[in-house]
Formats: sequence, C-alpha cells, structure tokens
Amino acid sequence: MSIDLAPVLDELNERSRERGSDVQGALMTLVVFFEDAAIGELARDRIHTLASKHPARVIVLDGTLGPDVARMEAGDWIELGAKDCSADTLRSAIAALRLPEAPLVLLWIAPGIGDDPRFATLSAAVQTVVYNSSLVDSGHEALCELVEYVEHHPRLPLADIAYLRLAPWQESIAIFFDGKDVQELFDLCRVEIACGSEPEGFYLLGWLASRLQWKPCSEHSLLTRRGNEIEFEIRREGEPRRISCVALSSAHSKFVAEVDKKAETIQLSVTGSSKHPRRYRAISNPGIAALLERAILWGQNDRVFADSLSAAGEILACGRR
Repeated sequence: MSIDLAPVLDELNERSRERGSDVQGALMTLVVFFEDAAIGELARDRIHTLASKHPARVIVLDGTLGPDVARMEAGDWIELGAKDCSADTLRSAIAALRLPEAPLVLLWIAPGIGDDPRFATLSAAVQTVVYNSSLVDSGHEALCELVEYVEHHPRLPLADIAYLRLAPWQESIAIFFDGKDVQELFDLCRVEIACGSEPEGFYLLGWLASRLQWKPCSEHSLLTRRGNEIEFEIRREGEPRRISCVALSSAHSKFVAEVDKKAETIQLSVTGSSKHPRRYRAISNPGIAALLERAILWGQNDRVFADSLSAAGEILACGRR
C-alpha cells in the first residue's frame, strides 16, 4: 500500500518558502516506528522532550494507522500511517521527507525484528538504530531477537535503552571493589539480580561476564577464567524496566546494592569478613528523553555495550538448550 505524501510535501515547501534563506535548524531526522498505541503515546511524549533540546525533523511511522494518514504537525513533525505498508514504501517515504544533510536515526519500538523486512530495510540506511528491548517485551524474547539479529548484522549501529539504564548499578558495583576488596571480585560464587523486566538483568549479568571473562556453563551458572563456578539468579521483582537489587556473594562476604523504600537512593552494604559502613548513592534516573539523547549522540559506538550484549546472548542461549 502506498502513502500519499503530497499534502506533507506541499506543507514542507510552503514552510521552506516562508523561511526563505533562514538556516535549517534541525540536527537530525528521527524516524520512529511502533505498532502499539500505548507505546506510541509514550514515544511521542518523550521525543517531544528530546526535540525541544535537539531540534529534529521527526517522522512518526504509526503502525496502528492506515496509509491514508499523512500530515504535518507543529514544528518539524510528520505523522504517517504505516499499517500494512511494505518496507520499500516506508523507505521511499523517508527518503522523500528526510533532511538530506542531517544524520538519520531510527527508533524502533516493535517486536519481531529478526524476520521483519521493514526493520532490515530501514536500519540499513541510518546512522543509528535505537531499540528498547524491555519496553517491547518485559521477558527476554525481544532481547534474544536482538542478539540473533546483531550476530548476523555485526555492523548494525545499535544502542539499547535497556542497557543505558544500567549506569547507576555499574557504578555501584565498581564502588564495592575499588579498594581492599578487589580480590573478592575474583572469588565470587553467586550473583542475584532483582528486576522488573528481564533485559536489564541479563544486560547487567552480561556486563559482569564480559568484564571478568565469565562463560556460561549451565542454565543457572557461569564459569570463571580460574575454573570456579558462579551461580546466578535473575528474578522478576519491582517496577518494570528497573533493577531493584543486586547481590554479589563470595565465600566470605556479601555485597548488596538495593533501592530504598522511597526509590530515592541505592544502599550499598557489605557483610561477612569484609565489612563497611552502609553507603548511599542517589538514584539518577535521567528519563527516556535523556537516554535517547545519549543513545543518539554516542551509544552506538560503545564497545562495552556490544560485549555485554554478546555475553547476555551466550547466557540466554545456554539456558534455552
């Protein structure tokens, strides 16, 4: 099915004439695709916030509406109905509407990327792909699809919002082992992660595994480079898309980072042979708009993310055998 772009192109031409020789202020063309109305409303709200800080031409591909919808809204915002449209139709529409000199960013918020020709076609033409595996699926299927797709498309310029949420927890774990307890890091025997959605949990475990050279050896255990076995548990608990607790245990000590009851701080406690006064870190949840900004500006070049995704994929694959 085709999309009649004439009304939108006419409006763009009219606005261009009104601006005259004014410099185009948009820094990028941001394409957003979704097939769920609730996700769409959430995405629109967050992208409005992002565009207010980083001017962009926004092309919304609404998979809940038919191709008879094609309109220009306030600002440089375009809404297109994408339901039942082919990959070539969407690619042609973007080519006609994008800013020719600005980077092209694709925010894809829909499941089934592995066998979706629309995703394959659109992602091949952009500078950055932003995914949100835990918004698409609170379980781990969307993350598994992403892992498989990246294995076949290793050059995909990708960032995942679920991974970008981990920074406070990565920092908290680093604090545990930045002094005299560093040896305990290499003697860990158990990892427990409580999270409201599974992708964040597997990303955090994958990050640990990739940094410490752990490899999965069974459905619920990893093997260190010294040959020691580490049990792990990822349990669903707390708010969606949030980690609530991380516990790392060695033979002699236990290191726990957990959100307080008001969800305002992360409490850090150490018990056993290694003991420290309880410490606190303010929770800094930058919000989706700020995470999108980070993903777009530099997230796709993050080697640590790529390693964490690969390790998470290995752990998930071992559990599915």
